[in-house]
Amino acid sequence: MSEKVDAIVVGLGASGAILAEQLAGAGLHVVGLDKGPHFTGHDFRFKHDELRYFTRQALSPHMGTDPMTWRSSDREQAAVLPWAVGAQAMGPLFLPPSSGSGGGTVHWAAWSWRFRPAEFQMRTAIAERFGESAIPEDSTLVDWPIGYDDLEPYYDRVEWQQGVSGQAGNVNGELQPGGNPFEAPRRRDYPMPPLRQGAASERFAEACRALGYHPFPAPAGIASEDFEGRSACVYCGFCRDFPCHVNAKTSTHVTSLPRALASGNFEIRPYARVFRVNRDPSGRATGVAYFDADGTERELEAGVIVLGCYALENARLLLVSGINENGQVGRHFMTHNYGWFTGTLPEWTNPFMGPAVACNVMDDITSELVPDNDEGVLWGSPIIGFAGDVQPIEATLNMPEDAPTWGQGFKDWLRENYRRTFSMYSQTPTFPSSHFYCDLDPTVTDRFGQPALRITHGWVEHDVKAVTLIQKLKRSIAEEMGMQRIWEAPLEPPYHLSTHEVGTHRMGEDPRASVVDHFGQCHECPGLYALGGGQFPTYGSYNPTETIMALAYRTADHILESAGASSSLATAKSG
Repeated sequence: MSEKVDAIVVGLGASGAILAEQLAGAGLHVVGLDKGPHFTGHDFRFKHDELRYFTRQALSPHMGTDPMTWRSSDREQAAVLPWAVGAQAMGPLFLPPSSGSGGGTVHWAAWSWRFRPAEFQMRTAIAERFGESAIPEDSTLVDWPIGYDDLEPYYDRVEWQQGVSGQAGNVNGELQPGGNPFEAPRRRDYPMPPLRQGAASERFAEACRALGYHPFPAPAGIASEDFEGRSACVYCGFCRDFPCHVNAKTSTHVTSLPRALASGNFEIRPYARVFRVNRDPSGRATGVAYFDADGTERELEAGVIVLGCYALENARLLLVSGINENGQVGRHFMTHNYGWFTGTLPEWTNPFMGPAVACNVMDDITSELVPDNDEGVLWGSPIIGFAGDVQPIEATLNMPEDAPTWGQGFKDWLRENYRRTFSMYSQTPTFPSSHFYCDLDPTVTDRFGQPALRITHGWVEHDVKAVTLIQKLKRSIAEEMGMQRIWEAPLEPPYHLSTHEVGTHRMGEDPRASVVDHFGQCHECPGLYALGGGQFPTYGSYNPTETIMALAYRTADHILESAGASSSLATAKSG
């Protein structure tokens, strides 16, 4: 006999943990299921271990437990390939999704961006500037069913409830000195000032200003000062890919989940692997089936079921549950091409110190602000400095091609160059295409006998041209910075997963062309919500996490209002 609760949340990362906190805080009985362990801040007091967290990816599933397959087109046979680690690693799966409470927020780099207004209207923006004929024929570009103004209150809630550091650039339409002059209006500043900048950040900012650009400190999901019981950043340099040992990083295992548990209405069940969403004859979701920590099959019922996993796992769960009548689940796969760019400076930059996000950014050419060009590039990107958090093992994966890889020459190269390196990157988004998607692999299964997810994705001409255009601008910044040598990642990088995958269960008003509505509820399966980056109809040039969190707060309000419950507690906390 199955148990019954008010709400089930599957996956306790950026979106699931927020749903759990909001629903439990309003009095609903909520059970959270996560296929990984339940982490608390105490689990990571001693965490400065490059082999464990960077090389072996201890916080992520692996091919032995969560196989995925990849192919560049549907004309190829997909294969299970090892995870790749590092910007230039040879493999298509660069840094896998996460498992365990907190999900990817345990080890994210913590760039915490709002999307620009145009990124919610990408198709319209491109057509108005370049004409409809500029949009690739295979593209499934659409506008979002919601806009920036719909999410602005929820962006504000993320920044003040979860804790984001930064410098506002536009408060209620008034430009603010030191901030991003291109950002959309916000209602107030960040709750904390920006992080202290890394060693080479000011040189980067000076070069940008000399070239007529407008650098500003990156917004960071890291506490720059003590914040609501969390310690300020200590600039240890073990941040991206690592948990935070002082709880400075905005990770939901130390923000939302403790608050959910404190309500008395929330229970976490770790090592619970959901394998099916259950439905009644009308098609409404009634609960989930899962294997518990002992491998015993169990069922749980609820009036509200939330899939808050990574975009890829959400798609897999929908597909194995048979929820795909319109054929849209797994379609519109999108990711980022990072355009990695590195060089050496005359002086030490100490790339191992402080968070990577403690650096300046220039937004002059981002998104719809892409410069006029003859290459046919339709969308731009910020150029982002990489201030620190590059440990020696990682640095060995980002060396120029002619650098020795072993012996005395290898040691000499690191000794002479490692402490002088500085990197920049961009985030050119891929456009949704009918050619690139996820589905179930017909032959590969996991240890429970369920089909693995198969990814079909390759880089196209526009992806290459967009990176090419922005690399030219990085070279001009590098020259102004006095870089003595530069090297760049391939224009078609070897990875096809970047931890920024989105679009696999897109939102929309038309049930024939989308999977969920603008609150994340499945058109085909009432009572089931699929949240996260998979909701994105198109992709912007920014990290997705803050937008994922904002969508989660918005959906929580909708669920509570629909249930007749009150979300006043959440609203009061944001004030």
